[in-house]
Amino acid sequence: FEYSNLTIGSIAPREIIAPFKFAIQKTDQELAAEREAAKASVPPVFLKKGNVPNTQSLKLRTFFSETESFLALHQPGENGSEGQQKVSVAFPAIADSFLQQCNLKYNINLSYDHLLLLYQIRTGKRLRTLQQNLERAFRKAYQKGVLDRKKAELIESEISIVEDGVEETVPIDDVLGPDEAKDGIISTIANRYPGDAPEHQILKILTDAFLAPNLIFDEATTSERKEQAIHDVPLTRGFVEQDERIIDSNEKVTEDIYQKLVSLSAALKERSATQRGYDQIKFLGGKFLFAILLLFVTVLYLYYFRRNIFKDNRLLGMITLIFIIQLASVAVIQHFTSLPAIAIPFLIAPMLLAMLLDFGIAFICTVTLSLILGSVFSNNYGLTFMSLLVGSIAIFSVQKIRNRGQMFKAILFIGVAYFFSHLVFGTLHFDKVAKILADFTYYLLPNAILVPTVIFLLIRLFERGFDVTTDLTLLELSDLNHPLLKKLSVKAPGSFHHSIVVANLAEAAAKEIRANALLTRVGSYFHDVGKMLKPEYFVENQMGGVNKHDALSPHMSCLILVNHVKEGLKLAEKHNLPKAVKQFIPEHHGTSIMHFFYHKALEGNGENEINESDFRYPGPKPQSRETAIVMLADTVEAATRALQDPTPQRIRNLVDSLVEKKIKEGQLNESELTLKQIETIKEAFIPILTCIHHLRIEYPGDGEKDKKPAQGSQASATTKDAHTAPKKAEKITKTPVSDGNKK
Repeated sequence: FEYSNLTIGSIAPREIIAPFKFAIQKTDQELAAEREAAKASVPPVFLKKGNVPNTQSLKLRTFFSETESFLALHQPGENGSEGQQKVSVAFPAIADSFLQQCNLKYNINLSYDHLLLLYQIRTGKRLRTLQQNLERAFRKAYQKGVLDRKKAELIESEISIVEDGVEETVPIDDVLGPDEAKDGIISTIANRYPGDAPEHQILKILTDAFLAPNLIFDEATTSERKEQAIHDVPLTRGFVEQDERIIDSNEKVTEDIYQKLVSLSAALKERSATQRGYDQIKFLGGKFLFAILLLFVTVLYLYYFRRNIFKDNRLLGMITLIFIIQLASVAVIQHFTSLPAIAIPFLIAPMLLAMLLDFGIAFICTVTLSLILGSVFSNNYGLTFMSLLVGSIAIFSVQKIRNRGQMFKAILFIGVAYFFSHLVFGTLHFDKVAKILADFTYYLLPNAILVPTVIFLLIRLFERGFDVTTDLTLLELSDLNHPLLKKLSVKAPGSFHHSIVVANLAEAAAKEIRANALLTRVGSYFHDVGKMLKPEYFVENQMGGVNKHDALSPHMSCLILVNHVKEGLKLAEKHNLPKAVKQFIPEHHGTSIMHFFYHKALEGNGENEINESDFRYPGPKPQSRETAIVMLADTVEAATRALQDPTPQRIRNLVDSLVEKKIKEGQLNESELTLKQIETIKEAFIPILTCIHHLRIEYPGDGEKDKKPAQGSQASATTKDAHTAPKKAEKITKTPVSDGNKK
C-alpha cells in the first residue's frame, strides 16, 4: 500500500485520485461502538413457565397444612403449669425432626424460633390468614412476571417473553426482578399487621422459600440473536466513486481522509486476490519480477566480487537457508501472531552472514532483505529503515567477536540502534513518548538481547554443517595447547619453533594488507604438522646430528618430503580441523620444485632421464592471500636461518630474491595478491627478521684464547661450513632446514 506513510495530521505530498469505486471501511472504534449498540438493541429472551404459580401455591398450602397439624399434636406448652412443662421439655426434640422434614421437602431452612413464631400465629388463629395473604401476593407478582436474574445484570431496556410459542416484547420495568418481587410481597403483607406481630419476622423466610421465578432466561436463543445482530452491522459506510479526489496535494490528512486511504488499501488487496485470467497473471508476474530483481542484486555481487562463493554450491546453499530462516520468521510473525511488524527478528541473517562469511555479503543481503520486508508490510519505509540500520550495526559489531566482552558490546550497540531507529519514525508519526518507550521495551529490547544470544549459541551448527570457519573457532585453534600442536612441540620441536616464527611473520604481513590475520596465524601453526611423523628427516629437528638424506636417493628424499604434506592432511582430518586451516598444509608449498634433490638427481643420471614433475610438491598453488603469505613467510624464515652475518641489507636482499623467485615460478598467480600487496608483505617481513637475527655484542673474555674455542665450537662451525663448504656440501646441509626446497 503506497500511502502507508500518510497518517492523521500529516501533509499529503501529492494528489490522490480513486482508481475505482470502493466502499469506505469503518474504523475499529466506530465498528465496535455500532456492534455494542446492535448487541444492546436485541432484547433478552425469557421463557414464561405457566405452571409455576399453581405449583408454588400448592406447596405453600401443603406447608401450612402440615404445620397446623404438627402444632395441634405437639404444643410447646405454657410456663407455670406443671403438667405442660413436661410436654415443653420433650417438644424441642420433636420439633427438630419436623424442621428437618420441612427442609428436605420444601427447601425451607426454618429454625426452632421460627416454629415458635408460627405457634404464636396459630394460637392467635391467624395462620390461615397468613397463608391466604401470601397466596394473593404471589399471584399478583406472577401476573407481572418474576425474572430468574437481577435487572442490574441486564443492559437492555426491553425483554422478550415467550409463552406457548407466542413472543411478546415488554419494557423491563413491567416485570419484577427476584429481589424486587420478594420485597414487594413482604412490604404488602407486613402493612396488614401491627409492628410487633410475629408475622413480620416469619415473612421473609417464607417468601424466599416459596416464591420461584416464572420467567426463565433463554441464554442460547439470546446469544444467537445477539451474534446475528453483530454480524448484520455493516463494515462500511458510503462509497468513494471512481476518479473522485480523495486528497489534494499539500492538504492535511483528516480522520475521514485517512479512513478512505485505509479503505483503498483493503480494496486493492481484495481486488488483487480476486483477479483472474490475464490480470491475475500480470499481478503475480509483477510480484515475481519484484522478488527476482531484489535477489538479483545479491547474485550480481556474488558473481563479480565473491566468485569463489558463487561457485561453491555448499556456501550458496547456506546463504539460501539463512534467507529462508529470516523470511520464515517474518511469515510466523505476520500470520500466526498478533505481534506488530517491529517484533520481527531482523538480526538473524545479518549476524549469521557476517560471522560465517564477510561484511560485504552480509551487507548486500541485509539491503535485499530490508527491501523485501518493507514491501511485505505495505511498502513500510520505516520498517526497511529499521531493518537496514539495525542489521548494519549488527554486522559491524559481530565482525570481530573474540570474547564475551565483545559479545555484550555487540548487544549494547544493537539495542541502541533499535532505540534510535524506532525513535526517529515514532517522532515523525507523532507517536507519544510513552508508546515509543513501551514498544521498545516490549518488542525491540528482547530482540536485541535474545536473537544475538541464540545466534552465538547456534553458530557452531552452521560451521559444522557447511564447513565454514569463524573467528571464534580460530581463537580456539590458536591455543598452543591444542593436542596436535602439543604433539608437534614434543616430537618435532624445531618444526614447532619454525611454525611459531612463521606465524609471527605471516600475521604481521596479513595485518598490513588487511587479510585475515587470525586465520593466517592459525594456518601457520598447523602448516607443518606432518613433520612430526618423521622429524629426523628435517634439519631443524636434527640438532647437529647426521643428515639422513645423505644415505637416500634423491627420489626417496622427495617422497619423504612430499609425504609430510599428505600425513599433515590426514592428521588435520583426524583432529577435525576446518577446511580453511587444512588448506594451508598443501598450499604453503604450492607446486614448488625441490631444487636440491632435482639437481642432485641430474648430476647422477643426466637431464634426459629425469622428470622434473617428480620433484615438485603436488600443490595446489596458494588459492588465497592468507596461504600465499604463509608460503612467503615459510620461505624467507628458512632461508634467513643460514644467512651469514645477517645485516638488515643482506636480509632485505635475500627476501627480495626469494619473493621474486616465487613470482617468476608462478606460485602466486592464483592467490589474488597484487604487486603492491607483495611489496607491503616484504616490508612487513624485514623488521621482524632483522630483530630475530640481530647481531649480538661479544662479551669480554680472556683475549684470543677465549675467542678461538667459540669460533671452533660446533654451533659456529655448522653455520660457517654451511656457507664456505663446497657447493655439494652446502646444498646437503641447507636444503632440509625447511622442507628441502630452500637454498
